[in-house]
Formats: sequence, C-alpha cells, structure tokens
Amino acid sequence: MTQLETPQTKEVVTYHELPKAWKWYDYFTFNIDHKVIGIQYLVTAFVFYLIGGLMAIAMRIELYTPDSDVLDPNLYNAFMTNHGTLMIFLWIVPAAIGGFGNFLVPLMIGARDMAFPKLNAIAFWLNPPAGGLLLASFLFGGSQSGWTAYPPLSLIRAC
Repeated sequence: MTQLETPQTKEVVTYHELPKAWKWYDYFTFNIDHKVIGIQYLVTAFVFYLIGGLMAIAMRIELYTPDSDVLDPNLYNAFMTNHGTLMIFLWIVPAAIGGFGNFLVPLMIGARDMAFPKLNAIAFWLNPPAGGLLLASFLFGGSQSGWTAYPPLSLIRAC
C-alpha cells in the first residue's frame, strides 16, 4: 500500500507588521496601531486643552477690572465662543472617545486592533486641521456667538 505525502505548509496571515519598539517620531506619523492613535489623540487633545486654558486665563485677566484692559469686547466674545468650542470638541470628546476609546477598548475586549484601522487613523488626522481652522478664525474676527450659539448673541449682526 502506498501513501501520498503532501507537504504541510501553513500560510500565516499577518494583518500588518508592527515594529519591535516604537520610536518617538512614530507617534507623529500616519500609523494604524490603535495604541499609537490613542496616544496621538491624547497628546493633541492636551495641546488644545492648553490653548483653551490660555484663552480662559486671558478672559479671567480681562474680568479682573471693569475696563477693557487686555481684550477688546469683540475679541472677548470671540475668545468666549472659541474657548467653549475648543474645550468641548477638541479636548473632552477627542480625549475621552478618541484617546481612551482607541487605547483601552481593543485591549479590554481582547481584539488585536480596531475594526477599520485606516479609517480610524484618518479620523484622528482630521482633528488637527479642524483645530487649526478654529484658531485661524481669529484672523477674520472669530465667531462671537457664545459657546452655545444660542440667541440673542447668535442673532447679532456686525455692521
């Protein structure tokens, strides 16, 4: 009786190769590892937190005296609006959902990575340009509707 010998080759499926150790500049490049994206979210959110904190300090210094010493009234309104917008949409939400969510959720459920890693990375890389556009709005006077954009401030038109 003869037996047929077939080679037993196992094909190993690799999703993406990760380096053995991360270098510091890997955290500032396009990366699809969920832990790196989580750290990128947290670092970027902390930078925007510092910028929003500086805006809050400038508003508090302005409120120290009744006169407009530091900020023009229109600039004060723009600081108030952009401070609230920046702290909600570029600090709290990205840090909580983007940073901790990307870093911790795959580790807690035992997954190797997020479901769509490239889409996840693109979602992070939309945050810094959005923050830059928000801060660049000061070049054109900034939004002055209060951080909630409720009337009556949102209905006031500049002449």
